[in-house]
Amino acid sequence: MGAESAGRETAPWAVKAFSPPSDVLAKLWAARNELCQSLEKTRALGNQLNEANKRLQMFQDRLSPVRRSLLPLQEKSKITESLTQRINKTLEPAMQVLKMFDVVSKIRVRLVKEPRDDFDGYLAALIQLEEAVDYLKHNSIVAINWLQEAVAYLNYTGSTDTVRLRRLNESLATLQSQQAGGAHELDGGLLVTALGKLEKEFKRLISEHSQPIELPEQMAPRESNSPPSSELDYLVSYPPQVLQKLQTIIEKLAGNVHYQRCVDAYQDTRLVLCEESLKALDVRYMNNVTPKTVNSIPWDDLQNMVEKWAQQLEVIVKMLYTGERRLARQVFKNVGQAVWVEILYDLAEPEMDTFLRFGESVAASERSPEKLCKLLEMYESMEKCEHSVIQVFDGQACGEIRSRYRELLKQIVYAAGKTFWDIDDWIKEQKEGVSLDGRVMQLCSWVVNYLGYVIALFPITLSKVLRIAQSWEGEGAEDKGLPEGLALILNTLEGLVETRAKEFHDPALRHIFLMNNMYYIRNRVKNNALGPLLGEDWISEVGRKVLQHLNSDGLKGSSSSKSGSRDLVRQKLRAFNAAFDETVQIQSKWLIAEKDLRDGTLAAVTQMVVPAYRSFLGHFGSLLEGRGRDSDKYIKYTPEILETILGDLFGGNNA
Repeated sequence: MGAESAGRETAPWAVKAFSPPSDVLAKLWAARNELCQSLEKTRALGNQLNEANKRLQMFQDRLSPVRRSLLPLQEKSKITESLTQRINKTLEPAMQVLKMFDVVSKIRVRLVKEPRDDFDGYLAALIQLEEAVDYLKHNSIVAINWLQEAVAYLNYTGSTDTVRLRRLNESLATLQSQQAGGAHELDGGLLVTALGKLEKEFKRLISEHSQPIELPEQMAPRESNSPPSSELDYLVSYPPQVLQKLQTIIEKLAGNVHYQRCVDAYQDTRLVLCEESLKALDVRYMNNVTPKTVNSIPWDDLQNMVEKWAQQLEVIVKMLYTGERRLARQVFKNVGQAVWVEILYDLAEPEMDTFLRFGESVAASERSPEKLCKLLEMYESMEKCEHSVIQVFDGQACGEIRSRYRELLKQIVYAAGKTFWDIDDWIKEQKEGVSLDGRVMQLCSWVVNYLGYVIALFPITLSKVLRIAQSWEGEGAEDKGLPEGLALILNTLEGLVETRAKEFHDPALRHIFLMNNMYYIRNRVKNNALGPLLGEDWISEVGRKVLQHLNSDGLKGSSSSKSGSRDLVRQKLRAFNAAFDETVQIQSKWLIAEKDLRDGTLAAVTQMVVPAYRSFLGHFGSLLEGRGRDSDKYIKYTPEILETILGDLFGGNNA
C-alpha cells in the first residue's frame, strides 16, 4: 500500500481539476463576448481612422500651395504694423511742437498789454514765451527730420494710406515754414516785441522817477562829534519798487540789443540831470581856461575862481559823483561792476576833465608869491577828496580819472614848493625905492604879513608839501624844511632893507629907516605864527639890530658944550635953536608907524636932549639974566616946551 500510495502522489504545482459553479461561468462567458465585440469595434474604428488619415493627407497636400501664397501677405501685414508704430512715434513729438505753437498764441494775448499794467504778470508771460521759443528752437528741426524720414519711407514703400501721408506732409510743411523764418517766425516776432516793451518801460521809469542831485555851494562844515556829510544827505534815489523793476528789466535784457539801448537811455537821462545839478554851482568860470589865459586873469578874479574850484571839487566828488555811482551800482548791480563803472565814467569824465584841466592850468601858470596860498588851498581840497576819488572812480574804466588826479596833485606840490623857495629870489629882484620919511617899506610889510597869513592858514599843509617836494630830490639833498625856508626869506628881506638904507644920506634918517623895518619884522614875527617856527634866538638877533640903531647919532642936532662967556653962550644958543628948528622941521615928517617903537624912540630922544638943555640953561642961563632982550632972543624954548615939541616927532606930519 505504501508503494501504491506513493505512486499516486502529484507535484505541488500541478493544477488540480476544478469545476466552477455554473453562474460564475456564465458571467465569464458574457464578459468574453463583450470583449470580442469591443475588439471588433476597435478593429473597425482603426480601419475608419486609416481611411480618414488618407483623406486628411490628401487635403493637406491640396492646402500647401495656398499656404505658400499667403506667406507674403503675412510678412506685409507685420511690416505695416511696424510702420504704423513708427509713424505714430514720429507724429508724437511733431504734435508736441505744433501744440507749443498753440501755447505761444495763448501767451500772445497776455503780452499784448503793457508791462506797467501788470509788471509781474507780464514778466511771467515773457518767461513762458522764452521757454516756448527755446523749446521750438531745439525740437522743430528734430521733428522736421523725423517727418521727412516718415514721408520718404511711405513714398518708398508705395503706401496706399493717403490720409496719413497727407497729414504728415501738412505737418512737415507747417514746421518747415516756421523754421525757415528763424526764431522771429517761431513766435511771429512776439518775443522781440515783448522785449521792446520792456525797454520802453525802463525808459519810462527812469524818466518819471529820476531827479537831479541837489548840491550845496560847498560841503557843510563838520561839527565836533558829528559824522561828515555825504551823498546820503543829498541823494534822491529811486523808490524801492521802481528800483526793483529797473534791476529786473536790465537783467532780463542782458545780452540783447535792447539792453544797450537801456544803458544809453540811462546815461542820457542822468547826464542831463548832472548838468542841471552843476548849473546850480555855476562852473562856467572854468570854460576855456588854459595856462596862458590864467596869466591874464586879474588876481582878485583868479583868487575867487580858485576858492570856488576848491570848494566845488569836494562837492562834485563827494556828493554828485558818489551819488551817481551809488545809483548806477543799484540799477546795474546784477550785470556786473564793469558795467556801472563804465556808466559812471561816461557821466563824470566831461566835468572831471574840466576841473582837472583848470587845476593843471593854475599849476602850470607863471609863479608868483601870492599864488602860494591858492596852491596850498588847492592841495588841501584835493587831499581831502583823494580817498573819495579812489573809492568813487574805481575799476578799469575810471583809471584815467584816477591817474590824472594823482598827477595833478604832484603838479600842485611841485608848483607850491617851487613858489615858496622862489620868494627868496623874488625879494632880491624887487626895485621898490625908499620913502623920504623912513617908513617901513611896502615890500617888507607885504612879505612879513603874507608869510604870517600863509603859516596861520596852512602850517601843516605847507610843511607837508615841502617835505614831499624835498623827497623827490633823492638822498643827499640839503635838508630844508619850513623853518629853514622862512629864515632864508626873512634874512634876505633884512639884507634888502640894509641895502636900501644906504640910499639915505642923513644918518639919522637912515637909522630911523633901519629901526622901522627891523622892528616891524621882529614885532610881526614875534606876534604871529612865524615866531614859534623861527625861534626866540632869531627874534632876539633882530631885536639887537633894532637897538643898535636906537642911539644919539644925528638926533642931537648939534653940540651943547658949556661956555663961560656970554658971547659963547649966545652963540651956542643960536646954533642950538637953528639946529633944533631944522631937525624938528625935518624929523617931524619922518614916520615911525609902530606906536611902541615911536614912544620908545621919543623917550630916548627926549632923555638925550631935554636934560642936557635944562642942564645947560642951569649952568649958563645966569649969564643972560637981567638982559631981558637977550633972554627972550636966545632962550627960545623952555625945557617943557622943548619936551612937548619933541613929543610930536616921527608922526609923519607932512604939513
